[in-house]
Amino acid sequence: MSRQAHPSDALNAVFRPVQEQFELWLQSQSEAVATQSLYATVSRTALAWLPERAVADAQSISVSDMSAMVVFFGGRYQPGSMRTVVSALRVLCRFLEESGSVTGLSQAVPAQMVRRVRSVGVVPADGIDALVNSTDISTPMGLRDRALLLLAARTGLRPVDIAGLRLRDIDWAQAKITLVQHKTGAVLTLPLLADVGEAIADYPLHGRPVGGEDDHVFLRSHAPYVGLRPCDSLYWVASRAFARSGTITQNGTGRGFRVLRASFATRLLEDGTLLTVISGALGHRTIDSAKHYLSTDETRMRACCLDFAGIAPRGTRS
Repeated sequence: MSRQAHPSDALNAVFRPVQEQFELWLQSQSEAVATQSLYATVSRTALAWLPERAVADAQSISVSDMSAMVVFFGGRYQPGSMRTVVSALRVLCRFLEESGSVTGLSQAVPAQMVRRVRSVGVVPADGIDALVNSTDISTPMGLRDRALLLLAARTGLRPVDIAGLRLRDIDWAQAKITLVQHKTGAVLTLPLLADVGEAIADYPLHGRPVGGEDDHVFLRSHAPYVGLRPCDSLYWVASRAFARSGTITQNGTGRGFRVLRASFATRLLEDGTLLTVISGALGHRTIDSAKHYLSTDETRMRACCLDFAGIAPRGTRS
């Protein structure tokens, strides 16, 4: 018989209880389950690294240790991901400070980190139509993929929420979709637009495998007929559509469902929709999460540029 490994097995006898107490403390902070898991992963890596720096226990962690830890994580993660990492480290420092182990550690963690190093990849409205219409609706897989693409393009739902959509989440009589977001744990209600509803209905009526017990709306096209995985399954649905239609994003990057989410937000911006409304439609907790979509509104961004009036040149090149 084999013993299944525990995620905290890499921690020694001193830091493993600290990790367990931290995870219990996270549960009391009303964070979403996905956020708790992410913070626990970062803290587990951090606590496992401390003995390499000759830190014996939690009480011995110094400000310089935390600074070195940020540098350590910087070598493991991309710049965009470091924003989440430093957030997790700040939460870990707050736990250590509240538990009385140490004081002043939070000062060693940067207050801000870059979120993106390039602009958001989006496609115009005609590009969205090309992606949706590239599917072969004479096949069950084509019916499914068309419904998936249209749902993402018209609602801006996250890929994980699209993959997790259940039959009970759709209220056909009231024409709305209500679900619990995987990332935030908050309830989100969206209108079920006519074209989206028709595409989703066509799939269970003419293409969805029958006889299965899985209640996910979208299932694998081959046995076992279970729900799709948001990472690889949905990516390949979008990637194939990009390849078939020849569609490329505005900045030439991205071929997944997050491009459709960003394109949805961009269209709302172009129509003059308030950022607070866009943030609510995308299921964000705060308006800050939607601000990076502002970079895609090129027309209004150009209006923010300053001229050189009042700036006297120091000299000219010969």
